[in-house]
Amino acid sequence: MLTLKDLLEDNVDWDEVDIDDEEFERLSTELIIDFLKKHGPYERQQLLTSWNFDNGKEVLQWIAEQPDTDKGTILLLYWYMNPGFFKQYQDRQDCIDQGHDYLLEDYDLISTIERNYLSGFYQNQVYGFDPKADPYNSGYDWTKENADVKGKVAIPDEMFIALTGEVIDPPSWQEGIPSELEPIMDKLCEAVDE
Repeated sequence: MLTLKDLLEDNVDWDEVDIDDEEFERLSTELIIDFLKKHGPYERQQLLTSWNFDNGKEVLQWIAEQPDTDKGTILLLYWYMNPGFFKQYQDRQDCIDQGHDYLLEDYDLISTIERNYLSGFYQNQVYGFDPKADPYNSGYDWTKENADVKGKVAIPDEMFIALTGEVIDPPSWQEGIPSELEPIMDKLCEAVDE
């Protein structure tokens, strides 16, 4: 079985590698988190401005659990996760009871962000984000997303407050994958057993 260490030390004979989708997900997640651990809040901001939100949530969960993640980055992540949709559930159990346990990963991430954000867990704030005028998405108003969903729980008022700060130019990363990881990611993709 391939390990992150194998990938980073380039000890892989790629002609002999066959992996399944699950192993691909595990390795790509470990690779991205390792990259983020070696870098700082700026790279997390870069990643989120180019991330494919259909990807697994482990990387996003890791970002949300880091106290040095920028508050503006977290606010962007929160609104990109479409929190209004998840307010139709009273709580985690309500989501399960309605047969939507496949949504728990997203529900839990939104809950983690809210809890951390409201408790002051994120102390640094360099990057700006306005959920009513997204600077990374042509001024899109995320607060109107799912306005027709009847919420059982309200989005906390603090999550609507715009943060002023730096707006970066999104990188040209493919689906949020840092450029320096692309060669390894390409090899992993090719190694997936069809």
